[in-house]
Amino acid sequence: MDGILLYLLDHLVALKACSLTCKSLFGATRPLIHRQFVCFGSRPGRPRRKKFLLPRPKRDPGAFGRLIYADRSGFLRHTLRLTIRMVDGPLNPIDMQEYLPHLRSITKLHSLTLDNFHVHPFIPVFDEHFGTFTNTLRHLDIRNARGTERELLYIICQFPLLEDLSIISPAGKIVTDSGPPVPTITQSPPLRGKLVLVQAHSREFLEGFVAFPGGLNFRSLEIFPCEDSRVIMAACGRTLTSISYLRRANVDKSESRSLYSGGHCDVTIGDYSDPAGPHAKRSA
Repeated sequence: MDGILLYLLDHLVALKACSLTCKSLFGATRPLIHRQFVCFGSRPGRPRRKKFLLPRPKRDPGAFGRLIYADRSGFLRHTLRLTIRMVDGPLNPIDMQEYLPHLRSITKLHSLTLDNFHVHPFIPVFDEHFGTFTNTLRHLDIRNARGTERELLYIICQFPLLEDLSIISPAGKIVTDSGPPVPTITQSPPLRGKLVLVQAHSREFLEGFVAFPGGLNFRSLEIFPCEDSRVIMAACGRTLTSISYLRRANVDKSESRSLYSGGHCDVTIGDYSDPAGPHAKRSA
C-alpha cells in the first residue's frame, strides 16, 4: 500500500480514483472478510518495550481486546467462525468477563473452536458466556481441554443444534470423573455430521458419549483404530458412511476394516502428524 501511495502522490486524480475503488471493494467484501474471528494471545498485561511509529495503549488488552474494536466497527455481525486460543494457561470465565457484552454481538455463529480452556469453571456460568451461540452453533472444536470426562460431555450437550464435533486432547488433560458433581444430562444435540477424536480416550468416556439421550448419528468418523473405538462405531452403525483411521505407525488395512462390522462403509487409513488435524494418505 505504501508503494502505491508513493507512485500516486503527485497525481491526485488517480489517487482519489484508487481510494474510491478500494472503498467500494472493501464494502462489498466486508461480510466475507470478517466471517472468521480469532482471539489468539495471552491475558491482559503490559506491552513489550518496543518503539512504534503510532501510539500504543498503555495496557495490552490481551486475546479478547480485539473484540472491542471489532464490535464498535460492526464486524462481529458478519462472524460465522470464532476461535478462542490461549497461550499462557487455560481459559477461565474471569478472562472473558470484561468482554461479554462484545462477545454477545456475535449472533450468527456456526463454528466455535476452544483451544486450551478449563472446563469446570464454565459449567455454572455457561449460559452467561456461551448462551448466545446455542441457537446457531453447528460445529464445535475442543482442543487441549482440562477437566473431567463428565464435564466435557455436559458442555457438548449444551449446544442443542450441534452437528459436527471434534475433540483433540493430549493424554492426561481429560481425566476420569473425580471432581465436583455435574448436572444430569437430559438432552443431547442431533450429532449428524462428522466426529473427530484425536488422542486416546478412556472406555468410560466413550460409553458416556454413546449414552447420550438422543444417541449418536454421525455420518463420518476420524478416530484411532483400537478395540474401544468399536463402541462409537456400533452406536453410529445406522448412519455411518465413512471412517478415517488415524495412526502413528503402520496399520494393516484389513485389520482396521475388521473393527467395523456394519454395512457398506468407506474406510480410509491416514497419518496423524499435526495437532491441527489428520492428513489422509491412501484409501482402502
